[in-house]
Amino acid sequence: MLFFIGFGWFMIAPIIPDLISVTRSSPSALLLIVSSYGYAMVAFGLVAGYLSFRGKVGNSVIASAILTFIGLAFRPIFHTYLPFLIFSLIAAVGYPLAMAPVGSIAEVFGRSRSHTLIGLSVGSLFLGMAFGALITPYIMIAIPLDITLELPAIAAFVLMVLLLFFMKEFPSYYTPRRLKGLFKAGMIKNWYVGLTISAISVMFGSIASSVLLMHGFSESEALEAGGLFGGLTFLGSALGAMILPPLFGKGQILRFGIILTGSLAFLFGVFMTVSLEFMKILALTGLSYFFFGFFGNAYWSMAMTSVTYYSPKPEEAGFSTAMFSVATNAGVAVIPVFLGSVLITAKYAMAGTIIVSALLLASGAMSYFLLYRPVQE
Repeated sequence: MLFFIGFGWFMIAPIIPDLISVTRSSPSALLLIVSSYGYAMVAFGLVAGYLSFRGKVGNSVIASAILTFIGLAFRPIFHTYLPFLIFSLIAAVGYPLAMAPVGSIAEVFGRSRSHTLIGLSVGSLFLGMAFGALITPYIMIAIPLDITLELPAIAAFVLMVLLLFFMKEFPSYYTPRRLKGLFKAGMIKNWYVGLTISAISVMFGSIASSVLLMHGFSESEALEAGGLFGGLTFLGSALGAMILPPLFGKGQILRFGIILTGSLAFLFGVFMTVSLEFMKILALTGLSYFFFGFFGNAYWSMAMTSVTYYSPKPEEAGFSTAMFSVATNAGVAVIPVFLGSVLITAKYAMAGTIIVSALLLASGAMSYFLLYRPVQE
């Protein structure tokens, strides 16, 4: 489900020129739709967390499948911007309803495997985003735009039917208690890691083409390379989240893995910033994007799992990951808007690089203080 949510989310990014003519809108208006998924998490993430807290994880995921199907199925039908926006927003609400309760599902199936299950969930989302960004233009060579846009809707419909059949498999046997006391001050460290990594990933995916234009690349070169860099980030993010959290397991090895990924996310994040802002070697910049995604999202995934260690029960774990997701996407909504404008201005490039490096340094330092085992142990 998360794979096709990610696919439907980012498939529109590389085909914005085609959508401009179809919907008779502007690039900024269509980019608003890409950003709307982050805003949807901020608005509805705690709602999804509360549903899992009340023992209704299945309801949250089923609602996600229904809204994703309706939104993705109907947005290509009306060839004007407003209906396209409205149905895209409906589809966007499906994202937090599927993602926020993932902590509950992981905890129910075994705390010892929570890093693996959350890593696979997060990785599936980013793998879908990568596939959507990278292969949609090639799909359109063979089939028309409207049918291309319907592909993830068809998958969402199949999944919706399957989820309805397996509704009883979702955990609903635990007893909810009051929300009071679920927040722990230590969670703020995890929130900062999630906020920083996700905001910087989204920001650099958004500004790459603008910075390359600033360096004197042609518009076609800048757009092609910028799209490729974004795809490489998502691909690296998917592979990192799927490979590294299960690899490091738990206990002292897990602590080593958290520190290692946090440190490498800092190093490759700084290298990505420097290579984009001050170099013109596209291959090096592309590699830095991939490896920042690889280590950064593995770190993000483990920080998300770490926040569940403050919560001894599955229903509490779901609300903890919901809070983490909301904090993360709040950063996505704010940081790229202000810091991105600094990085695409030549005279402020050094100042922007220093700010990004400081944010990532603090994020990497947090890796020494994140929980790597449940508090009750």
